[in-house]
Amino acid sequence: MSPVEDFPAGLDSWTSGDWAEYRRRVADGDGSARAIDAVQRRRRRAETSQDGTW
Repeated sequence: MSPVEDFPAGLDSWTSGDWAEYRRRVADGDGSARAIDAVQRRRRRAETSQDGTW
């Protein structure tokens, strides 16, 4: 299982920083789904760059 899963399973592996980013995005006017997508995309990019496949 990849550390970056799709919704909703992926939320279990979110860090406190991920949740802080989510809350900030929602407070800035992003909808909940859009904020979740943004955090998940960032996590996927970070995972890919650590794997050296990017």
